[in-house]
Amino acid sequence: MELPKSIRFSSHISDPEVYINEMFQLHPDTKHDNDSGAIEIKNEIIDSSFRYLHLEEYLFLFTFRSYSPVDIEYDFIPNPKSEYLTLGFYFTESRSKNPLYVKIDEKFYSSDQISMFFNGNMNAGVFIKSRQKAFGIRLEIHKNWLLENIKETEIRKITLLKSIINKDQKGIVYTDAAMFLPLVKNIIEVMENEKVDFRNLKLKSHFYELIQQFFECYLKNEITPEKNQNSGELKSALNYLEKSIYKDFPGNEYLAELCKMSTSSFDKRFKIAFRITAVQYFRNLKMKEAVRLLQLGTNVKEVAYKVGYKDVSAFGRSFKNIYGTSPASYVKK
Repeated sequence: MELPKSIRFSSHISDPEVYINEMFQLHPDTKHDNDSGAIEIKNEIIDSSFRYLHLEEYLFLFTFRSYSPVDIEYDFIPNPKSEYLTLGFYFTESRSKNPLYVKIDEKFYSSDQISMFFNGNMNAGVFIKSRQKAFGIRLEIHKNWLLENIKETEIRKITLLKSIINKDQKGIVYTDAAMFLPLVKNIIEVMENEKVDFRNLKLKSHFYELIQQFFECYLKNEITPEKNQNSGELKSALNYLEKSIYKDFPGNEYLAELCKMSTSSFDKRFKIAFRITAVQYFRNLKMKEAVRLLQLGTNVKEVAYKVGYKDVSAFGRSFKNIYGTSPASYVKK
């Protein structure tokens, strides 16, 4: 049998029951255990296991392991009517060059580990290169669960979380998921062993810890990235940017010179430390200063010019991309 170069799967995202039914339809001959929620797929192209569990109301857990001699492509089909949100963690067992990558709106993110949080507006795909053993988990979380378990003041601190819940923004992707690996492995081990005492309680405990760590991690990097422990070698560039909020972005070449490193090394280390580019970091600094000025009563036009925007409309768009609302509406909250 001549193998294809790749195989493609598609599923509606952020809708757990539809997702489960699609797996059955996609693999009608697979071994399925109703009691454990386990699906085993084994043929010439793919060797995969998939498990699911309805942990509690509004909360579904999926774990998976897979291996294939050909490239695997998973397409997530937008499902904007769904009130579920997806938190996913994907890993490969070997640290080869970009064995796993995510495509979102034609933008690519490559690594051997990726974590994602998104809503039904997302148009995304996960690609796993051939001969890679991949594993991970997906959590389908209903909007009501988040609103019941996270205080509104905490949600407002994380502007991206708020915008994803309200479907104003499509999602978040970052490749530094290593810190979550031990917890993800624990979840998979408990999920696969039905004889574990208090299995559901342990899974819920692990899940609560995971979602707490995920959002705390994002909150820390969104609000106080300068405290990142990996940013010491970037200190000269960070100091310059913090003192230059009212100026234009100086360029990565200039910032790299300040840090006594090449531009390519600077770009790479900055993304590792903060999960965003230097220009995005500088824009966030400007927006934080804009918020401070707005809260002091400075009018929007003056704030825009103060932080370096010649066009008030452009300032408004940048502000909304970060805070999910216009500058004027933000002040009224």
